Parts: sequence; C-alpha cells; structure tokens
Amino acid sequence: MLGYVAIGVGAAMAGRLFWMIDDWGRDWTTNHARLSATQTDPMLQPIEIDADVKDVETVIQNWVDLQPAWAIVSETETGQGPLSQQPSIGASSSMRRLHLTRTTPVFRFVDDIQIELTPIESGPSGGPRTRVDAGSRSRVGKGDLGQNPRNLKELRQGILDQSHPTTK
Repeated sequence: MLGYVAIGVGAAMAGRLFWMIDDWGRDWTTNHARLSATQTDPMLQPIEIDADVKDVETVIQNWVDLQPAWAIVSETETGQGPLSQQPSIGASSSMRRLHLTRTTPVFRFVDDIQIELTPIESGPSGGPRTRVDAGSRSRVGKGDLGQNPRNLKELRQGILDQSHPTTK
C-alpha cells in the first residue's frame, strides 16, 4: 500500500515538473533569464513607465512587500541618468539598481533578480519616464526548469498591475 502511495506522489511530482517546463531546449541547460527587446514573448521584454525613477522604485518596493517569496536585498544609486542635467528633473533621475531574491516554496532555492531603473527621454506628456530592465539567475543548478523567466514575468506583471505604464 505504501508503495502505491509513493508511486502516486512520484507521478504527481513528475507531472508537475513536465507541466512547468515552457521551453524544453532552454529550461534544462540555462539557469538565467533577462528582459530583452528581442524576446518573442512580450512578457519578457523591458517596460517603459511614465513615472520618475524613484516612483517606479517605490512601486516595486510596495509590490515586493506583498509577495511572501520575494525580498529586497539592496538598493543602489549608480549615477546620473541622461535627464539629470535638466534642472526640472534634478537628482531623482539617477539610475537605480535593486537586488531582489525569490525563494521557491518546496526546496527553498534562491534566485537573484537584478533590476535597473533608467531615466529616459520624456514621454508625450512631457513628464519623466523610466525604463525597467531586469535579469534573474539561479544560485544553484545547471538548469532552472523555466523558473527564471517565470520570475521575470511575475515581476513585470506586478509592476504593470501597480502602475499605469506605456509598454514598448
């Protein structure tokens, strides 16, 4: 009887594993993913938001605070963005980097997510705009079984849900 239970649990776990994998060629051999304009999946492309860098950072911080598996590790200002010379924008247009982690529920694997918030030229409304780029990397393993792209999709959707962006 116990053998049948073990086989059933094993089959359920294998079924879940096969269901999770999106790209069989990528997910077994790659343990990182990045938002890129060349991605065919629109949910893996960078986003541009009609808001100041600091406001977008606040949106991300608020979203992470609501997610049980996510945490903010560090936040850094990496220098002045191209709009910083404009007196109306000021120091808040500096590029910002955030380092987040996401921990998987069962095995507690930790993935590192690096986010870059870059001020870009003003949008049609004339207000500040921010480009959000991100990458996710597993700390352990040769393949991620698609977890890193899922991390980026979840992050991107969270940002979109909490702001009113113009996507490109």
